[in-house]
Amino acid sequence: MTTIEDLYGYALPEQPAVSPDGTEIVYVLRTTDREGDRDVRALWRVSGGTAKQLTRGTADVAPAWSPDGSRVAFLRTQDGPAQVWLLPSDGGEPEQVTSLPLGAGEPVWSADGTRLAFTAPVDIADASAPIVADRLDYKSDGSGFLRSIRAHLHVLELESGEVRQITDGDWHAGSPAWSPDGTKLAFPAARDKDADLTFRAAVHVVEVAGRAEPKLVGLADGQAATVTWTADGTALLVTGRTNAAPGHLSLLHVSLDGEVCDLSAALDRNVMPGMSGYPGGRPVLIDDGRTVLFCARDRGCTQLYSVDVGGGTPRLLVGGDSRVVAGLSTGNGVAAIVLGTPASYGEIATVDLATGELTVHTEHNATELFVREEREFTISDGTVVHGWLLRDPERTGPLPLLLDIHGGPHNAWNGTADPVHLYHQVLAQQGWAVLLLNPRGSDGYGEAFYTAALGAWGKADAKDFLEPIDQLVAEELADPKKLAVTGYSYGGYMTCYLTSRDSRFAAAVAGGVISDLTSSVGTSDAGHYLTALELGGPGEHIAELSPLTLVDQVRTPTLIYQGASDDRCPAGQAEQWFAALRQNGVPARLVLYPGESHLFILGGKPSHREDFNRRVVDWVREHAENRKPLDAKHWQRRLSTLAKKYGVPGAALGILRDGEIVQAHHGVLNSATGVEVTDDSIFQIGSIGKVWTATVVMRLVDEGLLDLDAPITDVLPELKLADPVVAQKVTMRHLLTHTSGIDGDVFTDTGRGDDCLEIYTDQLVDAAQNHPLGATFSYCNSGFVLAGRVIEKLTGQTWDAAMREKLFAPLGLTRTGILPEEALLHRAAVGHLTKDGKTEPAPVWGLPRSLGPAGTIFATTADVLASRGCTSTAGWHRTAHGCCRKARPWR
Repeated sequence: MTTIEDLYGYALPEQPAVSPDGTEIVYVLRTTDREGDRDVRALWRVSGGTAKQLTRGTADVAPAWSPDGSRVAFLRTQDGPAQVWLLPSDGGEPEQVTSLPLGAGEPVWSADGTRLAFTAPVDIADASAPIVADRLDYKSDGSGFLRSIRAHLHVLELESGEVRQITDGDWHAGSPAWSPDGTKLAFPAARDKDADLTFRAAVHVVEVAGRAEPKLVGLADGQAATVTWTADGTALLVTGRTNAAPGHLSLLHVSLDGEVCDLSAALDRNVMPGMSGYPGGRPVLIDDGRTVLFCARDRGCTQLYSVDVGGGTPRLLVGGDSRVVAGLSTGNGVAAIVLGTPASYGEIATVDLATGELTVHTEHNATELFVREEREFTISDGTVVHGWLLRDPERTGPLPLLLDIHGGPHNAWNGTADPVHLYHQVLAQQGWAVLLLNPRGSDGYGEAFYTAALGAWGKADAKDFLEPIDQLVAEELADPKKLAVTGYSYGGYMTCYLTSRDSRFAAAVAGGVISDLTSSVGTSDAGHYLTALELGGPGEHIAELSPLTLVDQVRTPTLIYQGASDDRCPAGQAEQWFAALRQNGVPARLVLYPGESHLFILGGKPSHREDFNRRVVDWVREHAENRKPLDAKHWQRRLSTLAKKYGVPGAALGILRDGEIVQAHHGVLNSATGVEVTDDSIFQIGSIGKVWTATVVMRLVDEGLLDLDAPITDVLPELKLADPVVAQKVTMRHLLTHTSGIDGDVFTDTGRGDDCLEIYTDQLVDAAQNHPLGATFSYCNSGFVLAGRVIEKLTGQTWDAAMREKLFAPLGLTRTGILPEEALLHRAAVGHLTKDGKTEPAPVWGLPRSLGPAGTIFATTADVLASRGCTSTAGWHRTAHGCCRKARPWR
């Protein structure tokens, strides 16, 4: 079961770098520090088939192997801006090798391994002076006002430690590439005085010795994104365009005299060098420079291709089956990538470039998800729109439907597992369908499709969203009375556009909004670009395309959320839309996230990412289903009030309703230490553990190892009880239903050994028989210990080990255990007693090990709630493995 809370447990691989000999991979693993409310990135290493953590930093990125494989350069942010560090590949402590005042960029090795090149910000004037702008590129989303900060090329001489600035001027240098002989650096840069108006970014080459003026060598009227040298040093491989118009990036072979050959032209797909939200990887050379590997997007999925440097038809290496390639590194006939699939958020994989064999090396993301169902819809003008429908396949009949619109507009949905939009999975669990479409303007369907909405945002693509909904309603898959729409960035714009022109939606959630195209021209960091290229230039049609023009027509209850420091879609755009809806009496809510830029949904504070996901679910269910969400603040207040009233030192609460989870916590775990209760604190769950023991018993029944109504002497022929007839006739059903009549209050401590349940069972011969077998109900701890002993005999394991293997591990209960020494690994609550009017910790932590099956399990509230799908006692239900099984009904 997916919950919004899952984002705190993610481990997402990024930025793989394969060693020169192709035997090892260093990569970045992104995890979450919940207490610090931040993402943590550390370097990991795959060696000998095993993945292990390599560094202990909190912001370690951009690993790069030295040419001889002896060192790994990387960036670390620690007590200031990011700096370059070096790590010996055979072990040892990393060493900081730059101390630049404004930090350093991604390091690139020279071929001889003696130097590192990188871009670094420099202040060409006075960054504390008033902001004075002569060009439109005076700010950038995520960085804010650039003032006099510019990015320029630097080279670090490793032997001396000297860092030299190679370029300067009132412009920004892009990422550098070393020439094979180590004398030059190539880089993209927009150096024209009017580049902010023309969007040109040419390719330049600069001599490393001295401080020579960069030379323009290609794409003077085009756009360059990344640059790589050919093996012979006579040309460059560039991801870019030969003009500055909107359209696909190509893989271009650019000679040093400016001659250009498009190596990817036959593919008619967008080349993806990789950036946040746009998976891909920079092109790399293999086969001694005869072949280049590159990434391109097809039908929404980024795939890996190869093509001869001299030209020809690109060949697909990795793609299909809704797989996505991100990151690209090569070494000795091996390519390392991050591979996303429908069931995985991404793992480190390699491709044998000789055989094409694909090997996955890590297992960071064990997930049980609903898989997106691929669909195509033919629009009334004959255009085919491709996308995915996400739903629980066991649900039948018309479902509430959420249309989610991607950003860009030139981005695209794909069929892989999605760690960003958690509300998709949560809504599917709660009985919704989620429709993900790639309309005109989306990437992966050819350049004509890519440019089909230029100058006609909304007008050109609205039918690509609405007509598929009509088709799903006609197929009785979607409930026409329970439709909702959401989207972010361009999707936020289209959410506003559609609700201002169509009344079918019962709920809307608009994120990263552009509501007024006229005002965005002068307030967005990309306003001029969007107007000049995407919208066809200024004119009266701009107002026609603006949602705000027809805001008076909106009747759909709308939630708007926006980064308060968003410079791409400024917060004022969301505020305008909210104010207009509020003034018109439309139910509306505005949520601004302090300090967050446009891409906060990908990399902002985890608490903000959790919050927006939760709000989407709550809003659409409230307004499309007339269902009020659980009020987390109410339950927090209620828990604290009751705990104080009854003198409870600490408590945790978890509520699960139709897939929706609310957690609350109060007080301290131990009044002597003052350690506070948190959502991930563990408590002993007492007799709830009996249900879990019963669940494992039922698994053994399903496996054919046990009959509920057969005497347990079939399994325990040595069993002796005070009543010999009961000993021969008592069944597992009697034990689980508390009808055996065996005295239940036997709390004998039979030690800490693995034989403690066996000894306990032997001593039941002295326990009283309270009533005849099956005559009535009598609560019986002893019966569950006896059930635990049956589990031991059938599995050949201790009860503890069997519970871990058959229940805890399959369910992913990471904060659940049995023994006190296991509790020490977590934030553990202790019991308390009142003595002389004072509350103090109990002298004993828990029951003896021998009472384990009856009540020694500990867990968090989240783990208890996560277990609910596999502890039902009758009917069909989803197991931890995603399959369905039927538990036998109890009589």
